[in-house]
Amino acid sequence: MEEIFAGFVISSKENEDVKIRRFEEEMRNLIKALGAPESIEHAFRKYIDYTADIASERKVTLLLSLLEYAIQNHLLSAKLVCEWILNSKKLVYENEAFWCCSFTFINKVIGLADYKGVRDIVKLMLDKVNTVPANTNVSILSQLNAMYKVFINVFDRNNCLLPAYLVLDEIQKKMYPKGRWPHWKFAKLLSSFVESFRPTAQMVTIACRSKLLPIVSYSSSMGNTWKLDPINAKFQLRASLPYNKELLEPQTHLLRYVLEKPYSRDMVYSMLSLSNEQKQRCPILEEQLVELVLMAMERSENESDSGDVSEQTTSQTVFFWQHLSSHLIYFVLYHHASFPHMVESLHDKLAAKNLRKGRDHLMWVLLQFISGAIQKKSLVDFLPIIKLHDLLYPEKEPISVPDITKPSCTHAMAIASIWIHLMKKAELEPVKLQRPLPVSLKKHVDCLQQSLMSNNLHSSFYSDYQISLLCNAYSTNQEYFTRPMGVLVDAVQGNNRNNNNSGVSNGQVTPLSMNILDSLTVHTKMR
Repeated sequence: MEEIFAGFVISSKENEDVKIRRFEEEMRNLIKALGAPESIEHAFRKYIDYTADIASERKVTLLLSLLEYAIQNHLLSAKLVCEWILNSKKLVYENEAFWCCSFTFINKVIGLADYKGVRDIVKLMLDKVNTVPANTNVSILSQLNAMYKVFINVFDRNNCLLPAYLVLDEIQKKMYPKGRWPHWKFAKLLSSFVESFRPTAQMVTIACRSKLLPIVSYSSSMGNTWKLDPINAKFQLRASLPYNKELLEPQTHLLRYVLEKPYSRDMVYSMLSLSNEQKQRCPILEEQLVELVLMAMERSENESDSGDVSEQTTSQTVFFWQHLSSHLIYFVLYHHASFPHMVESLHDKLAAKNLRKGRDHLMWVLLQFISGAIQKKSLVDFLPIIKLHDLLYPEKEPISVPDITKPSCTHAMAIASIWIHLMKKAELEPVKLQRPLPVSLKKHVDCLQQSLMSNNLHSSFYSDYQISLLCNAYSTNQEYFTRPMGVLVDAVQGNNRNNNNSGVSNGQVTPLSMNILDSLTVHTKMR
């Protein structure tokens, strides 16, 4: 009779209670019979999928209440049951009955999970939030309200379900990387929760940190104040708090400021956590070195044409180029910057600018590294310099030879010295240069070759920079390098040189002038 009139008969409360107690007892027996955790998980995933297919909200509520009974009696874990439901492919907002009943159920039992379990549940819920299109209208408001109540319960710090920071961490991981906020129903709730941590972020942040600048060589020991991420040059902030926007941006201006200053190498190492033992490439450091070279090129472009290097000894631009030369040699030598990548980047950036006046200074800086490293590395690593030459030296006629009585001639002929080193390296490798000596450099190279054959090298040492030019151009060619270097050695040892085989001076040596030393490359000085 009950089955015939099921749609018309209303059961008494006593009968309903008896039915539910019988169902609960059967649930207990079922779980005990299943035994193994794997069997329990498999069975209840099927149970949840079956429940999801039921259209009657009353029946869905009844079946989920049996799971609640199992949780309260420690037969099942609240965390696992919630995860099974949230991971169900049938939990979609279009399935209104199952969606609403599921989140009502989760809201009831979430307090029975430990704080780590609550965090995992919140993580899965945030994933579900992202499945709801932002442009849906109020027709699904009941589904949104069911989920909204769970978030309210979790976000309420008085409920003590878990440390609020763990929720913040999950929100930042799930929402910010998406590039947009979720449905409007949750946007204000989530943003308000994140904003509640802003005072905390201010408490643990140095005031105006992004605008502070260190005193270089005195600030390198100040803990983590100036520490930057070696990948993106951002501050190494300890927690995922809602910091001010400027603290989350790359601090390239800070790194560039430090690199500009003299004696800044140790601080750069400290800021970027670099080590000579690791020899790791640091792209952000490489990028800022390129930017500093561009800055030096712009400064050279703005200087007057009348000044010679010897007349500009107080020029900040000249000192800046010398400083950059030291940085480039050191950081490339220890593999923190890649020479071919830097040259390629320089070419690409200079191609968009019309900067020519500083080209000789730039080639002098590059010559410092090339002359010392070309024997140890492959020719391929230095071929990008050819593209840079074509960009900065577009002349179709030979460039006139500079006045070799002035120290600026070593800079003007640096590009010719580079080509000589490249051609010498090409003789020793299977990889050959794909082009002859540029026409623009023909007079420079001819001048160097003629000087090499000259019989007046000793007499010209104190009157011009011929010896320096030859040493710089042929420091990797032992056959040609011996003669100009011999002149330098004789100038240092003077008339006190012994005639014995050791060639060691018995008397006082005569130091070379600073002008001569500055006109020699680092590789020549080391030879």
